Amino acid sequence: MNSIPVHFTVVINFILAFIPFVLAFYLFKVSHHRSVLWWILSLVFVAFIPNSAYVLTDIIHFIAAVKSPNISTAYLLLVLVPFYIIFLLVNFEFYVISIQWADQYLKHLNQGFLSKAFVPIIHLLAAIGVYLGRFQRLESSDIIHHPIIVFRDVLVDISGGKSMLIIIALFLLFYSFYEAFSRVNNVIKAKVKARIATHPMKAVTI
Repeated sequence: MNSIPVHFTVVINFILAFIPFVLAFYLFKVSHHRSVLWWILSLVFVAFIPNSAYVLTDIIHFIAAVKSPNISTAYLLLVLVPFYIIFLLVNFEFYVISIQWADQYLKHLNQGFLSKAFVPIIHLLAAIGVYLGRFQRLESSDIIHHPIIVFRDVLVDISGGKSMLIIIALFLLFYSFYEAFSRVNNVIKAKVKARIATHPMKAVTI
């Protein structure tokens, strides 16, 4: 019996992508007081947001599965393709919605330059984080456990021309996918609002 030939734990990747989504909901939709805890959790949010974008690079495992001689065409089409589509869409949706919530929060506060620059900045930070995670095998927790190593690796890697090209490519990838997902989300929201406005719920009569 075939098994999904992946080299990562889906549950762990899902949880890592879900963490910034939960943090974003609390920080930008629930919390109304910017306490010390709020700022600490905001830093954690920034540190973990690359995990949601990281899943796009997991497509390499799907490519490896396609090339595997042990995978039948039926299993590929009926199991692996739906699995990866759902996995990638759901996890990247966490990334998109989390950033949208943060962006809306900053615009509501009218933070000037930060409000306008937040989205590209967070994509850039995500690109750097994904690069360090995919190519340097660093994790978000390393920022806490080994901050000096992470800082050194960032400086050394970014100074290299090849590394910069990869980071720029990731930045453009995340930005373009973010814009595409945002457009689809906005269309869906508009249709749902229009449907609710056209067909309001009738009051229940007894």
